[in-house]
Amino acid sequence: MIKKIKDRLRQHAGKLLIGGTGALLAFSVLTLGSSLVGEDSAASDTKADALVQRLEGDLGNARARLERRHAALLAQLPGVDVERVDRDTVTGRSLLLSLTGSSASTRTVKEQQALLDALYSFLDHESRVLTEFVPEWMTATGATQGSGTTYTLAYFDIDVSCVQALNYSYTGVARLDPVRVGPDRNSTAKSEFVVFAYATSQDGTVTLLDAYRASRRTRDALAAAADKDQPAEPGSTATPSAKPTG
Repeated sequence: MIKKIKDRLRQHAGKLLIGGTGALLAFSVLTLGSSLVGEDSAASDTKADALVQRLEGDLGNARARLERRHAALLAQLPGVDVERVDRDTVTGRSLLLSLTGSSASTRTVKEQQALLDALYSFLDHESRVLTEFVPEWMTATGATQGSGTTYTLAYFDIDVSCVQALNYSYTGVARLDPVRVGPDRNSTAKSEFVVFAYATSQDGTVTLLDAYRASRRTRDALAAAADKDQPAEPGSTATPSAKPTG
């Protein structure tokens, strides 16, 4: 039972951090609104400026405390090297950008496959990333028609899925938002979600990589879940929610 609780804490520690920060922000906004009721305009403006400055400082301090608690929580979990996870997360982000950057490439699918094959020793001609993901991704994003869609990484989340001896495995999901659409593409290009998995050895070498472009149904489900969790902007009348949407 304790192990299950620790596993859930490890998998959702980042979400707890975001949720705690959002709650503090909501409480701060409520305090600000209550303090200004009944004041005249000039006095309200002056007091609001002072309160905003104080609340911004309080929020920054609260975030720092939550981040320290988050790091402490991870450090207490057995068998997990927090510094290694941080390093491998950077590696995972780099791998994802290398794969999805082909959406704006002028190379052909075969040229892109050859480039990635030469760049990463853990990929070969039988790799599903090369044989399936790259062709599907480049076709869907317009790269096979010339210059395709350029995306920005809007959301990125990675969890440790397995620790076996000195080998770590990770699963993640990313949302990419279109920032420039190629001339042959519809200007209403939507956000794309990519689900990926990879593994590393002790020295940080990647030993495995797989990636999937989420289906329309999966993208809609992920976007709905993200919208439900994302906190509303201060002063917004929207229902509070915790991650970006797509």
